[in-house]
Amino acid sequence: MVRSDDGALSFRHELARRAFEDSLSQSHRPLLHAKVFAALSARPQTSAARLAHHAAGARNAAAVLQFAPLAAMQAASVGSHREAASLYQVALVYAQEVAPDERARLYEKLSYEYYLTGQHVRALEARRAALEIWRASGARMREGDALQWLSRLSWFVGRRPDANSYAAEAVLTLESLPRSPELARAYSNCAGLDMESHELESGISWAQRAIALAESCGANEILCEALGTLGVIRLIAGDRAGWADLERSLGIALDGDLQEHVASAFNDFSAMAVSWRQYDKAARYLSDGLAYCEKHDLDSLRLYMLAYRARKAFEQGDWPAASEDAEAVLRHPLATPIMRIPALRTLGHIRIRRGDPQAEAALEEAWALGGATQELQRVGTLAAIRAEAAWLAGDREGVLRAVEPAYEMVCQRRDPRMKGELATWLWRVGALEEHPAEIADPYAQEISGDWRAAAANWRRLGCPYECACLLAWHGTESEQREALEVLERLGAAPAAQALRKRMRAEGVRAVPRGLRTSTRSNRLGLTRREAEILTLVSQGMRNSAIAKRLFVSTRTVDRHVSAILSKLGVQSRGEAVALASKAPALPDR
Repeated sequence: MVRSDDGALSFRHELARRAFEDSLSQSHRPLLHAKVFAALSARPQTSAARLAHHAAGARNAAAVLQFAPLAAMQAASVGSHREAASLYQVALVYAQEVAPDERARLYEKLSYEYYLTGQHVRALEARRAALEIWRASGARMREGDALQWLSRLSWFVGRRPDANSYAAEAVLTLESLPRSPELARAYSNCAGLDMESHELESGISWAQRAIALAESCGANEILCEALGTLGVIRLIAGDRAGWADLERSLGIALDGDLQEHVASAFNDFSAMAVSWRQYDKAARYLSDGLAYCEKHDLDSLRLYMLAYRARKAFEQGDWPAASEDAEAVLRHPLATPIMRIPALRTLGHIRIRRGDPQAEAALEEAWALGGATQELQRVGTLAAIRAEAAWLAGDREGVLRAVEPAYEMVCQRRDPRMKGELATWLWRVGALEEHPAEIADPYAQEISGDWRAAAANWRRLGCPYECACLLAWHGTESEQREALEVLERLGAAPAAQALRKRMRAEGVRAVPRGLRTSTRSNRLGLTRREAEILTLVSQGMRNSAIAKRLFVSTRTVDRHVSAILSKLGVQSRGEAVALASKAPALPDR
């Protein structure tokens, strides 16, 4: 133990404190906690968290209900949202005899802290408990607010029909009452649901109603949320005015220290910058946003941003880094279906372009997690990825099966990027009946026949794979050789093999053979370095030890391990080792 300057004693390590407490008898512990609580409560500077801890240990219900909520609010104010959730849990253990409305508010606060830390199923349960109390007491305003929270939480756990039902019920309930911030929040929630399904005109209408009402009520938190949704909707529609909406949302959130909304604004900026392929802007917002979420225990939005960082790295050609980020999301114990879906999409896309096994399994899981009612953003993105897989396999009908249903949906909405990408796949297989209006470049350039402009645009944007593919399909021999070099560097084995076949068919001489002999001969398709690292992993060595053995950085080993897991279609080192031990040897040639 250690003694501080004021004479207080404390354990040097938490493990020592727990071990000592566990050694005490069940009957003796409450007596000691009561004595400590009495001593500490006489000191004016004692923290509420310490008092709540000893009050709970002494089973002093009144003191727990006095200090635990206070400590939770203090913890939340400095970004310790996991600690805040645990303190509200403690308070609710002793809240059975308090007034129903007080108990309901504790459930609401607990639900919010669960929501911020990505524990959405628990957040749903707590919010349902609050709803039951409000309904029983006839508190219609609180009932309406609980309903809109149940709507957004249902969306987070992948239950879109429930989200729609709760949203409609919330608006119906709250519009029967005087205009309020709760109604503004319900409008904003409806805007968010429409944004996710790309019902853009309806979404803009809901967002503008929310903004007007939030401004009249002085509800800055709701104003931030609605502005963010409006900005994203406008940017999806190709309207650059959306950036100003996001700037205003972030500014209000930062000025008010509105932690959830600061993180949400960073997330919106990151997602839209990646979608618009403004990668430098995306990198800045991802860096700032991830650091902010890490500091403030905002795990839910942190995992979203990690998935967007994976997508950014993938599109820029850094596939090992993209695999690493996507797998980190998938391994996280709090990753909900909504968080897993974008990570699985990116991981499946990487595997398709590398020709790795288990690519389709990742896409199938992403589709299954979306539930029975699939939103356009998921339908369209998965359609484009599956079209590429079919194209690489020479399966024209597969491209049509993947794209046509999604293209029919997107033609009824306004999304220049998604519409352009899906239209381009139809054009490539000769199935685009008419050139669509309002599609983004470089897709519009390719469909118009100016593939060189499209390739130059992809190069300017920083997307090496897309640029290389256009050079491979349409370019001169020198451009094809340039494309082959890019594809080999990326590890895009199927596209590179198809290009070599095309070049030979066109009479090009001395076509590079491609993968090293060591890679072609590896029974798992690993490079020599990857095979070497997998062997050391199977010997139980950590990445830091492997780095020292091979005289490389630990970061380099991390990326090799991530690439190995992605190629083998597994999520853990143990699974990789097990698969390697069972894989059959290649036949002699």
